[in-house]
Amino acid sequence: MPAAEQAIAAGVANARAGVDAAKVKIQENALARRALEKDVSAVDVRLARFDDHKAAVKTNQEYTALLHEISVAKGEKNAIEDKMLELMESAEGLAVEQKTAEGVLAAKSAEGDAARAALAADRATLDKELARLMHERTQEAKNVDAPLMAKYEQLLKQRKGIAIARMSGSEICEACHVRLRPHVAQQIRRNDSIATCDSCQRILYFEPPPAGVSA
Repeated sequence: MPAAEQAIAAGVANARAGVDAAKVKIQENALARRALEKDVSAVDVRLARFDDHKAAVKTNQEYTALLHEISVAKGEKNAIEDKMLELMESAEGLAVEQKTAEGVLAAKSAEGDAARAALAADRATLDKELARLMHERTQEAKNVDAPLMAKYEQLLKQRKGIAIARMSGSEICEACHVRLRPHVAQQIRRNDSIATCDSCQRILYFEPPPAGVSA
């Protein structure tokens, strides 16, 4: 369940990252357009200054040079405005990208909410079943000798939650896969006393195969 919850959160986080990335692109686009607008304003100031200088021009050479400067400035302005147009067109695409990303986020969030609700219901069912089993375990433990119960609890900690294992028909501990000594195997086959594996120390039991099935 924790892994499933993490996967749900990761999916929503990825979708939200997509929205954030689209917003960043839109902000960068807007900043770039504002910068170009300032550049256009600067060129307009230059053009206005050139217009003011026309009256002061005295020679054809000066006038030709001024016209050249005006032509260059207008070329710069046109180039800047072309870039602004490109950014405006790009902004429309980015707006669509953001809207799409927001749709994905909304869908992922709804999907995540539904999945989390289902997990919560499963958790509640499992918690209830766990409580029932723990109660049964407590009742059963009352009938087990204290030293044996202590050994069992110790094995649970030492052997990763598996304190009891079955002996196979070939007299092998199915937990650690070590062959048992003959007299230990015989004791386990009787199932009338507590016997442990010499290798892993787990408590062993034997389950005879069904009639007609070879051990």
